[in-house]
Amino acid sequence: MKTDIQDSWDKNADEWIRVIQANEIPSRKFTNKAIINLLKELKVNKILDCGCGEGWLSREITGLGKTAVGIDSTEKLILEAREKGNEAFYNISYEEIMGGNSIPGNPYDAAVFNFSLYQEKGMATLLKKTKNNIKPEGLIIIQTLHPSFIMKNGDGYLSQWFTDSWKGLPGDFCDGHSWYARTFEDWIKVFVENDLNLLKVKEILNYDKEPVSILFVIS
Repeated sequence: MKTDIQDSWDKNADEWIRVIQANEIPSRKFTNKAIINLLKELKVNKILDCGCGEGWLSREITGLGKTAVGIDSTEKLILEAREKGNEAFYNISYEEIMGGNSIPGNPYDAAVFNFSLYQEKGMATLLKKTKNNIKPEGLIIIQTLHPSFIMKNGDGYLSQWFTDSWKGLPGDFCDGHSWYARTFEDWIKVFVENDLNLLKVKEILNYDKEPVSILFVIS
C-alpha cells in the first residue's frame, strides 16, 4: 500500500531532480559540504546511501575514492541515479528494511541517512534493521534539520508533526507529505533507549552562524 510520503515523492520526483540539478536550495551549500567532509574523515569505505534520491551523495562518495550503493523507494529517482552514475542503486523502501529484507551488497562499513528520515514511530526499528546490513563495528550517520527549526516554525519547542514537506523550498511542488521533527532531547532518547551508541554530534551553521542542520554518528 502506497503511503502519503511515497505518493508525494512520486508526484514531485521530476521537480526535485530539477531543483537539485539547479542547486536552488541555499542551505545545501552548508549541509552538502558537512556530510561529504564527515564521510571523508571517517574510516569507512563501503557506504550505503539510504534515501539516496537521484544519487548526488552516492556520486560524491565515489569521488572520495570510496564505494557507494544507493537505495530509495521512488522508482523515478532511482532511474535518474542510474543514468547519472555508475554506482549500484536499488528501489527499496524503509518498510522493506523494517520488515527484515536484506539489502544487496551488505555488509557495509556505514549507512547514511541524509535528510531522509520523516517518521515518528518505527525509527528505532529502521535503525536497528539497517544495522543488520552493516558490519558489527559499522556506523550509521544521520543528517537532519537542526531542532531549532521547531522553535521558528512549530508550536513551541516540542517534537511534533509538520504538514508540508515542501514548504519553504524553491520549486513548483505539490501535495507535501507530513513529517515528524524531533527536539535534540528526543533524538538522544531514540538512541539511548534502544541501545544505540551516540559517538559524535555536530551542528552545522550558515554564514550568519545560524544552525541549519545537525549530524549524528551512531553505532
